[in-house]
Amino acid sequence: MTSIKRLPFRWKNFFICFAISLGALAYGYLAAIVSTTLGKPAFLEYMGLGDEKGVFPNKENLVGAITSIFQGGAIVGCLCSCYITDTYGRKAGMIYCSVLSILGAAGLTGSPSIAPFLVFRFFAGAGSWGYVAVVPVFCSELAPPAARGFFVGMTGVMLGLGYAVANYFGLAFYYESDPLISWRAPLGIQLIFPAIILLLLLFIPESPRFYLMRGKTDQAWSVIKSIHQDPNDPDDEYARREFYQMSQQATFDRTVNSSWLQMFKRPSYRKRTLFVICLMLLSQSTAELVVNQYEPTFYSKLGFGTLDRLILQSGRNSLAFVGNLGGSFIMDRFGRRKLLLTGLAGCIVCLCIEAAMVAEYAEAGTNKAGLGVGVAALFAFLLFFSMGMDAATWVIISEIFPNFIRAKGIALAVASKSAINILYLQFTPQGFSNLGWKYFLIYICISSVGYVWLYWATPETKGIPLEEIAAIYGDKDDIMVYQHQINVDHNTHKLVVEDEGGATVEMVDQGAETQKSSTAHKEVIDREEV
Repeated sequence: MTSIKRLPFRWKNFFICFAISLGALAYGYLAAIVSTTLGKPAFLEYMGLGDEKGVFPNKENLVGAITSIFQGGAIVGCLCSCYITDTYGRKAGMIYCSVLSILGAAGLTGSPSIAPFLVFRFFAGAGSWGYVAVVPVFCSELAPPAARGFFVGMTGVMLGLGYAVANYFGLAFYYESDPLISWRAPLGIQLIFPAIILLLLLFIPESPRFYLMRGKTDQAWSVIKSIHQDPNDPDDEYARREFYQMSQQATFDRTVNSSWLQMFKRPSYRKRTLFVICLMLLSQSTAELVVNQYEPTFYSKLGFGTLDRLILQSGRNSLAFVGNLGGSFIMDRFGRRKLLLTGLAGCIVCLCIEAAMVAEYAEAGTNKAGLGVGVAALFAFLLFFSMGMDAATWVIISEIFPNFIRAKGIALAVASKSAINILYLQFTPQGFSNLGWKYFLIYICISSVGYVWLYWATPETKGIPLEEIAAIYGDKDDIMVYQHQINVDHNTHKLVVEDEGGATVEMVDQGAETQKSSTAHKEVIDREEV
């Protein structure tokens, strides 16, 4: 299998994927803003959950429910978005997520008490998590193989930006004198991002692969020609070659069983499904939640006040954006596998340093140098996590599934991420109180074992067309044609298709690709009817 010739960078294609990835920004903001909200006494007092001293002991379960119900909505939202995305299109999936996010954000902003706040928190979770199940699918199906890591990597970049923006808005409204505005306004800003996405969807094309799965070849060719046409090539070789491969593969894919059961029944599909689920579980088992838990403790021991701690936390969370951006830039050069392994190794080293600093200096708080090393480890950990684990994970889970189960596979992966979050959020406080610094050792062990698994289980998908990745999992017979078998005769301007031996098996006139695909689609329908 060979990587395809690089298409000249198309800014139009990039900006389309960038616009789609704003869904991840909407998720990041929705997920992060609640932490700053819960830290404001005005919110706690209004909802009857606490005061300036903190949460009332008898209200801790309600505060925990604010986080847990968001994750519960995530599982429902991911699975529902999968159905809509497969049935009505990738754009329909984005619309569904936007409507739910707007409903959730509006309800959270205007909630008069804790009961409706919890209800709308569920809708916010369903909509925002739905975005991260749809965005990688949509972007991967529009991106050229050679730049897919960068384009789909915008998912992680926007996630990091969403976290950072939420922290900065939370910090900005720290100075607000009106207690209601201080927490309602940051929540209300959530409405902006899904509204912008709905507007941008008017100008974003549907996935050509979804069109082909529905037999809409003319619409699919129109999209491919628009975003992957090389202005310096009058024969449109790249676009025609890519479209021919897509259309032939879609003809086969429409005949394949794409049920949920089949994802676990067929060995090659099961291997991919279990891989993305385990990858998401491993990503959340790097102790990201634990590190975040100890962050305020280090800042406090170093003598930083509340405002200074907020500034430091905002600065550190900005690293998620910087790290993901850097990872996305280099991913198509170094590959997904190297980034994942390097990122996880860095996380393990930083976690060991962090555990040592907590064990030796956190309780007494007198050794400023040791505490400073602990803070540095916090920053380094997030940089390794975002540049390696976070950036590459969103890309690879969007690549390894065939077209007809891609949405299902990513939905399962994202739902798994949410489910493990619920588990860790419930047990992390108890783990800290019972084990102290030794609680870090659990995550160090999980990550170390996970590194060995990751080394043996992770394929390299860099530069490979989506239609050819099945070969990595032994499904070579499911690939209708490889791109290296397709070229254009610049004398006759015909698309030439060769077999593996190099013999010409088909020649297609320029402009006849859609008719060829339509005929194949009709043959499939006729065969199914018989």
